[in-house]
Amino acid sequence: MRRSRVAVNAAVVLVLVSGAGGDGLRQVLDNAVRQGSPGALAQSRDDGVVRNLSSGVADVVAHRPPTADMRFRIASITKTFVATAILRLVAEGRLRLDTPLAEVLPGVGRNAGAITMRMLLAHTSGLYDYTEDPQVERLAEKDPAHCFTPREFADVAGRHPPAFRPGTSWKYSNTNYSLLALVMEKITGRPYAQVITETVLRPLGLKDTYFPGCSPWVRGPHLHGYVKPDPARPGLKDVTVFNPTTSAGDGDMISTVGDLNRFVSALLAGRLLPRGLLDAMLTPTPGSFPQSDTFRYGLGTVIATTPCGVTVYGGAGTMDGSLTWVAGTRGGRHTMALALNGSWVDQTAVTTRAITAEFCPR
Repeated sequence: MRRSRVAVNAAVVLVLVSGAGGDGLRQVLDNAVRQGSPGALAQSRDDGVVRNLSSGVADVVAHRPPTADMRFRIASITKTFVATAILRLVAEGRLRLDTPLAEVLPGVGRNAGAITMRMLLAHTSGLYDYTEDPQVERLAEKDPAHCFTPREFADVAGRHPPAFRPGTSWKYSNTNYSLLALVMEKITGRPYAQVITETVLRPLGLKDTYFPGCSPWVRGPHLHGYVKPDPARPGLKDVTVFNPTTSAGDGDMISTVGDLNRFVSALLAGRLLPRGLLDAMLTPTPGSFPQSDTFRYGLGTVIATTPCGVTVYGGAGTMDGSLTWVAGTRGGRHTMALALNGSWVDQTAVTTRAITAEFCPR
């Protein structure tokens, strides 16, 4: 395995971009830091050329610069991994996109007989988003060591009425992916984290990517995450160490820009899914992100169309202390991953500028 990695690494050209210059992506990172993010980190891969770029600091106390080997919480990019694992079960014939939720998990979730796997993947189920219920945050504050499970989140959501009838509209809901994690566990008989590790992470050699379980720490070199307790006043709070199970199944993974690029490149190259399922995954859902002209949602993927007409596919995430993005062109030859360690910066604006700078010809 080590030889294989060396062979792959020897086939690419590594370019370290630093200092001033005309690089558009570097300017996007610098602008994000000027807007208040302590640090910004990106890596692009284009036809074998790898560029690592950074601005600001990874840690406001030690003043270390962000580097490509640093891990960070990827937030909802986790959903793209979950969706990939679910679609692999579909490819194996163990599940169908039109399988009703009630067929796999009887008695779990509202409207379970009318909600299909496709609806969960695409956020068209209408299910209440458990993160909007303050009960989860209150319990996390009362018992910081409590190890949440996706079933708890499904139960929280089940106490609230749905936003609409299944399949009739679109609304982003983390509950959908809590349920997909449960579906994965029911079908395989293994924890969702183990399934994704064994079917996606290990085959791709993503050694810097993992599920932390109940551990609040980030292993090895990492970006510290920060929030602003009072937006009107100076001062940051370090929120790097916290209970990751508050996003169990839908936002709990940790990775690096390099591993995210390798993952999305393999996905878009068709190495993880057969062509028909990959096409379904990358097809925009009508009505998704209705306030945006740039972004749409597929099946666990965020789809963005740049001003120059290039379409890229990947995932995006936001949580306290972390804004993340990864995407690439169809075929996986050109990808870019981005992470900010200040979560109050305008993610949509930064992401739009980043994909324009990276994927539009100059």
